[in-house]
Amino acid sequence: MSVPKAYMDYRLILGIAIGVALGVLAMALFAGQSQPQTAAACPTSVEAIKKRGKLVVGTSADWPPYEYVEGGRIVGIDIDIARRIADSLGVQLEIRDMKFSALIEAVKRGDVDMVIADMAVTPERERQVLFSIPYQVDTSVVIVRRGEAVSGVEALRGKSIGVQVGTVQEDWAVKTLGNYSKIVRYDKVYPYMVEALRKGDVDAIVVGGVVGKALVKRFPDLEQAFTVGVRYSAVAVPLCAYDLKIQIDRVIYDMLQSGELERLISGWVERWLYGS
Repeated sequence: MSVPKAYMDYRLILGIAIGVALGVLAMALFAGQSQPQTAAACPTSVEAIKKRGKLVVGTSADWPPYEYVEGGRIVGIDIDIARRIADSLGVQLEIRDMKFSALIEAVKRGDVDMVIADMAVTPERERQVLFSIPYQVDTSVVIVRRGEAVSGVEALRGKSIGVQVGTVQEDWAVKTLGNYSKIVRYDKVYPYMVEALRKGDVDAIVVGGVVGKALVKRFPDLEQAFTVGVRYSAVAVPLCAYDLKIQIDRVIYDMLQSGELERLISGWVERWLYGS
């Protein structure tokens, strides 16, 4: 039986992710020796979390297969990773769903201990939070209604482009298309932004590559037009929580080394791509 191209593309992306993460891990795990000693006073330090008995995690549950609502529960790739981190700390897991654009501020204020939401590492975000080693490498993709003649950026001139507020996809759309296209912002990708595209309220949307493949599989009236850029996804914690970052790095490292992370990600991707 032939292997679908979408799955082969995903396996290539996943292989790059694992190589990148393992390549930088040694420095990441031991870099803490040169960091400011602020963890003791940090409300989201490992000690504080263990004393509280739960790890409070912020996410935006509209980004399948990373995080979404199923049967009244938030599930997905990132939720399983968060649960593995909570288990390593010996505490319960509490998930708080919020707008993606509110996640950075929530972790900065200490409202949540960490954020996991397929969040891309960017220089601007690195000035506000600490990031773990990357657990995923992905692209961004432009999704259109099936049959639309969109093969590149020029074909989007004068069109309406849907993006999620606070994402790297929004940044790309504004910088690349903002001078001659209408950028329409949404708090939630699924179902709001997706339904806007299907109904014709916007001409295209820009989402993560894995998310785009999942949406195209679920909605045959949509198709991927083209790919833009590469991004690295990681877990975000407050700047003071360096000990928590190191703990998360170790969990991600162990999951990468054992193959657990690859199995976890591929399982959720297959479930959304092929309904298994």
